[in-house]
Amino acid sequence: LSSLDLTTNIDSFCYIDYTLVEPPFVDNDAFFVNGKGEIFNRHDPEECPSPKQELPATVNKDRMVSLWVTEYMLNTAGFAYQTTGMLQYNLTSHDIPSKVPITIDTGFFKYFIPPLYEAYPDKELTLWIRVTEPVTFEVATDGVSGKAEGVIEWLVNMEDGSY
Repeated sequence: LSSLDLTTNIDSFCYIDYTLVEPPFVDNDAFFVNGKGEIFNRHDPEECPSPKQELPATVNKDRMVSLWVTEYMLNTAGFAYQTTGMLQYNLTSHDIPSKVPITIDTGFFKYFIPPLYEAYPDKELTLWIRVTEPVTFEVATDGVSGKAEGVIEWLVNMEDGSY
């Protein structure tokens, strides 16, 4: 077991480390293999600052396999992907399906933000959407919820290609 590579690339940004945190063991009801399940930035691996959680000590005897996914594991993903800079997107009218009656331009927003339209009439916009803090998750018996904090920067597309 000590010679096995217990990391797997998820994509070009992150990998998962499922290194064993203790030797596998057997009790009367189950065989236990406890792995880390931590996700890291491939280019700048850094430990997630979220508190680690203990895994439950019991298993459901009616199941062949039990896999525990903790808030910590999910939070390591939120932290790793935020540190890669991957959690950002430039939204433009080209991203909106033609069936949807919304355009990302100053004309569409002229009643909501009149000064924007007055300064830049009928100009295309780019909405730069980015996460500013790691995404965090909460696991409860009724499901999983996530929280993301970020900003949306409104950029006016000028004729010369600048914003």
